[in-house]
Amino acid sequence: MGCPGSSGRSVSRKGLLSNIWLWRGITAVLAAILIFIWYIQYVSSSKAKDVPVCPSLEVCPSGWLYFQRKCYYLSENEANWNSSQSHCSLHNASLLVLENQQELSFMMKITKQDPWIGLYKRNEKFFWVNGKALDKELVEIKGSGDCAYLESKGVSASGCCLTRKWVCSLNISSAP
Repeated sequence: MGCPGSSGRSVSRKGLLSNIWLWRGITAVLAAILIFIWYIQYVSSSKAKDVPVCPSLEVCPSGWLYFQRKCYYLSENEANWNSSQSHCSLHNASLLVLENQQELSFMMKITKQDPWIGLYKRNEKFFWVNGKALDKELVEIKGSGDCAYLESKGVSASGCCLTRKWVCSLNISSAP
């Protein structure tokens, strides 16, 4: 038999050691949970960088249409060519500048009543309001006027003082 004092020490040591292992176990579990949370956050943030960002549904001003990275405004009122261009300018836009055949086809489908577009004659040649010369492969102008409008069969020109509806266009990169 041992001394009563020695067995008491031995029991308290076992209790103390078992508490240390308990705390070490809890610490290991907590560390594993923290590492797991960090990993989940890291993986989700790295995947988020790979996902393409879709444009906001409100890329165009209210009342404007969206097509191929441009916004379009179809006027309700009529004005001469210069006033129409001024109205578009108030919205950081211009009269419609056609850039490709798809845009031309789209605009011919949705416009009515032969609206003004951003094409005008200078020194017997047509230019867009952005300064680029007309690409005759894109569109052929009918009529003998100085300002162009879109009709169901293509583009025509008439006198700039006539009043018509108009179409403004705004590139998304310059939209507010």
